[in-house]
Amino acid sequence: MGFRNGIRERKRKATLKQRSINPEIYKLLQKIPVKSNGYIFDTDNFKQAYRLKHLLKQLDIPETTFHGLRDTHASFLFSKGIDIVYVSKRLGHCNIQTTQNYYLELMPEKKHQQDADALNLLSSLSSETI
Repeated sequence: MGFRNGIRERKRKATLKQRSINPEIYKLLQKIPVKSNGYIFDTDNFKQAYRLKHLLKQLDIPETTFHGLRDTHASFLFSKGIDIVYVSKRLGHCNIQTTQNYYLELMPEKKHQQDADALNLLSSLSSETI
């Protein structure tokens, strides 16, 4: 990890993405020895999943997957009002439509709130013009 407060992940062979992280996580990651391939985590998905399961069990946290952690992270950002454009870029989606389709389906209350907000806006516009 030769950069400050970030994690680089390989999305595709030709693409390398960088993600910001908080300083506490960065300090913890610095304690993990770098492997001979230059990474701190194995690239074998089975080993990663096994280690995550073991770590969550040690911490008494319900079992999940890396993708589950990603979904939780995105849902948390949305619940705090973080802009969908930022979240979409953070997730590495090529376009915002991918983010909207997937996460609005996961968070129906967000879609319902947006529907209500849109209807309220339209109602206020029609009452202003009358």
